[in-house]
Amino acid sequence: MDDAGTCGSESTSRGRRVLVTGATRGIGRAVAVALAPDFEVVVVGRRAEDVAAVVESVRTETPGAAATGLLLDLADITSLAGACSELPDLDGVVHCAGVEGTASAADLEPEFLASVLAVNLNGPVELTRQLLPGLRRRRGRVVFVNSTAALQTFAGWGAYSASKAALRAYADTLRVEERPHGVGVTSVFPGRTDTGMQRDIAAKRGAEFDPTTAMSAASVAAAVRHALTAPADAEVTDLTITPGPRG
Repeated sequence: MDDAGTCGSESTSRGRRVLVTGATRGIGRAVAVALAPDFEVVVVGRRAEDVAAVVESVRTETPGAAATGLLLDLADITSLAGACSELPDLDGVVHCAGVEGTASAADLEPEFLASVLAVNLNGPVELTRQLLPGLRRRRGRVVFVNSTAALQTFAGWGAYSASKAALRAYADTLRVEERPHGVGVTSVFPGRTDTGMQRDIAAKRGAEFDPTTAMSAASVAAAVRHALTAPADAEVTDLTITPGPRG
């Protein structure tokens, strides 16, 4: 694979490969950087210039790191099979891509709900299905970066919470089904995190985002790395991460 998003099957000096969706911003970008010392990182995003920028950042921040780019739109589910067919077997997949949006139950239009589910649920489910044969061969691990919105509800966030709760249920089922094949599955539930998405949400409300009430994307990425690098005889199933006390 090269920076433009074309794929190849050459081996990596680190011996392990991980694919990270939503890797061009926020938690996804932090995950790509955090995993670079241990894995060849496949940076997934929709825009070529954004993907190339993160690939370069990973290589710069971790000298000797192997990072490649893949252009992929999870909302375009019919395109996933073709993209995945060109990928080598993976040791890990980290699902970070997601969209937000608010609407009350009374105003929740089918088109809006479908658009949220397309990226937050349908895309990860289909991408995982396409990559499972290789993950089984490598006895790999799948990490879903979910949200505490899967565990509690907020007014106006019905579509988002529903998509995340469904993703949690899917991950739990996948874990049971894939354990006999040696594939581990982890759900990570971050609370308030200092990301562009959270800042956008605050702006839409006419509020100013307060970073002192949030944790960094790097802190969430550290938890993802922990799940992916746990000993082979241990499986991290669920991790809930919330902002910690400030000194």
